[in-house]
Amino acid sequence: MEGFYRRKAVYMKKTAEVLMTKYGGDIPRNVKELCMLPGVGPKMAYLCMQTAWGKSVGIGVDVHVHRISNRLGWVKQTKDPEKTRKTLESWLPKEHWAEINPLFVGLGQTICRARKPLCNECKLKDLCPSAES
Repeated sequence: MEGFYRRKAVYMKKTAEVLMTKYGGDIPRNVKELCMLPGVGPKMAYLCMQTAWGKSVGIGVDVHVHRISNRLGWVKQTKDPEKTRKTLESWLPKEHWAEINPLFVGLGQTICRARKPLCNECKLKDLCPSAES
């Protein structure tokens, strides 16, 4: 795990340098340029667009959104978060895109955990094809 934190620290330092020199201390205003920053991928780019600029141009898919979307059957057992994002965006109304990440992160951290999900406590258990009784 130590390598993970060191790598993040390197990314943060490089990103800060790019933001100061190329963007005057601000962040880019589009996903393409955000993804060019060291250590920034699609998830973070979409979340930045929502948080910084109030623009919901895509769904930020992290491990929780990916896992819960698969468990609910909202996507066809995808292994790739980008496929999950594209599938969700294909049918979920755009006005709900910004809500998915914070809702599913909270649900995934507390109830719909990766190991030993608490299906009996979940309010979605009657709708979830993966619910364990």
